[in-house]
Amino acid sequence: MSAITAHKDPKLPPPVDLPEGADWVKALALFDPHVAETLVAVARTLYPHEGLPERVYRRTVFHFDAMAAKAPGAAQTFAEFVDLVDGALPMAFLELTESYRLQVLKGIEATTAFQLVQRSTVRFLYDDLEVWQAFGYEGASVHLGGYVKRGFNDLDWLPDPPPGV
Repeated sequence: MSAITAHKDPKLPPPVDLPEGADWVKALALFDPHVAETLVAVARTLYPHEGLPERVYRRTVFHFDAMAAKAPGAAQTFAEFVDLVDGALPMAFLELTESYRLQVLKGIEATTAFQLVQRSTVRFLYDDLEVWQAFGYEGASVHLGGYVKRGFNDLDWLPDPPPGV
């Protein structure tokens, strides 16, 4: 983890706190454990980051579940997606190696179901406070006085610009 402290606007709800281990699926309203774990594996396959713990991918799927619980069409599309990835090869998606997982996902990337999962993963994974912190993004600053007062130019991971720029 980086030494950066990330902040979200305090008016937004706090991050979801899911139980660790297999019990995390008990927090879901709609998805069964197989669907949930398959979607976690898909999210990690689509956006693999070595430094991110499994819990951030699980929180992403928690948001999928909440979305599906509110919209029957989304629920049906998530179910279709899991059927597609599980039916692409003789083994379930969870049992496949990374290269076969990529092959399966590339084979269905033009489908509506893939697009829902891919776009929703981007939305929820990269809006996670723990992900921001891992990547060194400080997040919202207005409620802390703004970026000018907090060091808008304090990036230490970018190279210095060439002279005269």
